[in-house]
Amino acid sequence: MTSLVKQPSLFPLLLVNFVGTLGFSIVLPFLVFVVMKFGGNAIVYGLLAATYPAFQLIGAPILGKWSDIYGRKKVLLLSNIGTAVGWILFLFALLLPAEKSSIDIVFFGTFVFILPLLILFLARAIDGITGGNISIANAYLADISSDSTRSKNFGKMAISSNLGFILGPALAGILGGTIYGAILPVLAALVLSLVTLLAIVLLLKESKPPSNEILVPEETTVRKVFFTGMQGLLFNCNYYKA
Repeated sequence: MTSLVKQPSLFPLLLVNFVGTLGFSIVLPFLVFVVMKFGGNAIVYGLLAATYPAFQLIGAPILGKWSDIYGRKKVLLLSNIGTAVGWILFLFALLLPAEKSSIDIVFFGTFVFILPLLILFLARAIDGITGGNISIANAYLADISSDSTRSKNFGKMAISSNLGFILGPALAGILGGTIYGAILPVLAALVLSLVTLLAIVLLLKESKPPSNEILVPEETTVRKVFFTGMQGLLFNCNYYKA
């Protein structure tokens, strides 16, 4: 008689997926107003909005390789710590006064910069470079899913992603409509990211033991890493559309 192996709880993975998509969508309704508040223009807004996915394109393949070598749980922890740090910096930037500073550089002239905007760029870059949590959560799910449960498990992950995209803008609108502006939505995202960290530490078991083998071949080139990142990005886009 075949013994049934109990499947690990999916709650931490669903939470990781939910918070990952919520963190991307919650800033969309108010990011333009934050940029305008700090004296930015349409170009600054476009660059700031593109910072997160651009750095995610760089970081996701690296984190994916690390999760194959060192284990899914450790890299998920690293990724979500980066998310929490990004939200802390975002919150800090919102609390700073919008004061302009200038710096003189020989042969280039005077440059004007605004410290809160620079910190916002740093926050989105850190969140993006460590933003492979959704891909790693899907890899973890593939590790623990059998042929009979794979469709059901990935269906649950799709639901958690869709909930993040739905509730993110809704939370931003409800919480951002108060006198505190964008502070409350960012604070809510930070709290959720900390809850996710606790769930990973306490509830998630490692699905892939650390490997002693070096999985990246010597002939790996920058072009291969780039195409790996593009494939992951296209997979995520198709996954969210599904």
